[in-house]
Amino acid sequence: IGLDGGYFVMDDLAIKAGLGYGSNSAADTNIFSYRLGAKYYVKSMIPVTLDLTGSSIKDANENPMWLGIGAGYAWFIGNNVSIEPGLRYNVSLNEDFTDEGVLQFNVGFALHF
Repeated sequence: IGLDGGYFVMDDLAIKAGLGYGSNSAADTNIFSYRLGAKYYVKSMIPVTLDLTGSSIKDANENPMWLGIGAGYAWFIGNNVSIEPGLRYNVSLNEDFTDEGVLQFNVGFALHF
């Protein structure tokens, strides 16, 4: 479970932050995650993101951290609501972490106030 939010500091540019929590009862593991970054809407319809994402895993020797960049398309279904499908690539910032790079396809929903 997680939630991201942002604040537009100027037209089409938002500073973002997010928090998340997950658990795996079979492995007795709790995961807390966070994200800090920015999102810029090119021509007010193509969101481009750059952010730092990390996790804190209970009893882990190493906690993962990634630098991510993504782009997509903002399909506005109302004045203040958009559906935003996109691609994202995360580069691991940990030398010993096994996931050196991760490509993701995401579909997000955004409320613009």
